Amino acid sequence: MGVHRSKLEVAISPCPNDVFIFSGILLQKVKSSIDFEVHFYDIEELNRFAIKGSYPVIKASFAILTELSKTYQVLDTGSALGFGTGPIVVAKSLPYPQRPKVGLPGEHTTANLLFKAFFPEEYDEVFLPFYQIIPKLLEGKIDLGVLIHEGRFVYEGYGLKLVYDLGALWEKIHKLPLPLGGIFVKKDLPSEFKQEILNSIKASLRFAKENWCEVLPLLKKHAQELDEETIKKHVETFVNDYTESLGQEGVLAIKTLAQYQGLKEDELKDLFWGTDNGCP
Repeated sequence: MGVHRSKLEVAISPCPNDVFIFSGILLQKVKSSIDFEVHFYDIEELNRFAIKGSYPVIKASFAILTELSKTYQVLDTGSALGFGTGPIVVAKSLPYPQRPKVGLPGEHTTANLLFKAFFPEEYDEVFLPFYQIIPKLLEGKIDLGVLIHEGRFVYEGYGLKLVYDLGALWEKIHKLPLPLGGIFVKKDLPSEFKQEILNSIKASLRFAKENWCEVLPLLKKHAQELDEETIKKHVETFVNDYTESLGQEGVLAIKTLAQYQGLKEDELKDLFWGTDNGCP
């Protein structure tokens, strides 16, 4: 008799860090009892799907913990958080006008949460897919743009000027890595199944780290910026020690961001799933 196999639908972004983490799974290099069916969406689409509970495993922003904490847990592996990784605010020209029109990469993103917390002036918000923000700035359709993903690495090449580094402001206040997004798993899945999901993602990440040349074409297939150096810089920035395991500092950072959303400590007691950090 063959080993029983379970099918699992997973939703992630096409950004290099997510694709890198899941590349071992996508390239079928991971031994697992799970058949992964991976879907790709923009981060704001992912957040909306997560709020609806559409996928058993999904990448989502840590800015929507209020909506997700009752039905999902954060997997110990796969998160994007760190130092020097935060959203940045840029302009085509300075000074920018009073009450600027600001392009934001989605209502439910960590970028939007931080911008609201740290931007001191009145502004008009325009929600856009993240990859449209630089073009809209260059066209003069918006005055300021909040950049995430590859945008923080390429904005200078478009002649754009840095106004604020929201991640640096967070780090100055909290002395913690900035939590951007993580891989969420439905709480009601069996414990053994959740552990197999986690083990598979860990193995996938391990494969990616050991096989850059094999993984690169897959990253290029999905990336918005195709330049290899930009893709490599993106992966090196957003895939780090916290991606492998949140550790106590990563857990504390996520709990700190949860406070910005009005969540209390007792509402977060079973938020994490993994083998460390006091997780199940």
